[in-house]
Formats: sequence, structure tokens, C-alpha cells
Amino acid sequence: MSIWSTTMEAFCEQVASSAPVPSCGAAACASAGFSLALLLMALRKSAGGEQDPELAGRIAETEALLAVIKAHADNDMKTFGAFIEDSASSSSGHDPQLSLDVTLGSLAAARSCLKGIELAAAGMPRVKKTLKCDVTSCALMLHASLSALLINVDADADNLSGSRQGARVMGDRAEIQRAADDLLASLRVTP
Repeated sequence: MSIWSTTMEAFCEQVASSAPVPSCGAAACASAGFSLALLLMALRKSAGGEQDPELAGRIAETEALLAVIKAHADNDMKTFGAFIEDSASSSSGHDPQLSLDVTLGSLAAARSCLKGIELAAAGMPRVKKTLKCDVTSCALMLHASLSALLINVDADADNLSGSRQGARVMGDRAEIQRAADDLLASLRVTP
């Protein structure tokens, strides 16, 4: 079942429960989804009824990314659920493949958040002045979601230590965080 087919109230209650899923990965992706919806609102209101090819392109890109973010939330539920189930049934520790799947899922979702921040930055000059605060808010919320997802990567790093994949994952993690930090800084100083 998709988290997107439940009510916000039900999802909030599920997150607050003692069940292992949904956890911070799904919650971060849900937050990112709402952030992209905010960006879509700003882009659509700025476009109005006019045929602006650049804004139309940004809207289409943001709609596509929103679908990806939604899939990341559901993927987190599936992969982390399998990881928890395996951990409960195994006395020999975590399955390396399940650990990698969870970590790569968080990393991919963080990359999508970065793409969202890039879309917000690219759309900023095209949105109406009264909607620039919404675009900035979107970028801030996406950055928070990205950072939460990367905390998951950090937490899972011990399960990948000593492997080539672990080193590559941590290098990617650092690059994503650095790019997001730089983009956010540039957006916040834009008049």
C-alpha cells in the first residue's frame, strides 16, 4: 500500500506509532513531496494563463520529480520494512544486500531532493515576486528532507564499512550535501 493513498492524519499516526515503518526515510520523502507541491503552486500561479515555454518546462520537470519522490517514500517503506523483518529473524546480523538497498534508497531520495532544490533555484527568476518566499521555503524544506535522508546514510555506513561500495556511497553522500548547501546559500541571498 502506498503512503500516498492514506490520509495525512493516518500517515502521521503511523509514523508516531511504535511500528518500525514508516520511519524517517518515508517521512522525509513525504515532506519533500509537499515541498515540491509548493514549488508547483508557485510556478503555476506565476505562469497564469500565459504560454511561457520555460515555466511550462519547469512545471513538467517538477511534476515528474514529484512522482519520483512519492515512489522513494514507498520504496523506503518496502526496503526498510524488509531490513527490519530480516533483522528480527536473523541472529547473524544484517543482510549486506538489504543494508545496501536501504542505504542506496536513502541516497537516491536525497539526490531527488537535490534535483528539487535545483528546480527551485532555476524557477526563482521566473516566479512572481509575491511567490518567491514560497520557492525559498520549498528549497529550505527540500534541504531539510535531503539532510534527514543523508543522516540515514550515515547511520547505515557501519553496515557497509570496509567495502568499496561503502566508500563510494559516503563520497556520493558528501557531494550531495555540499551541492545542496551551496545551492541553498545561493537561493537565500537572491533578492
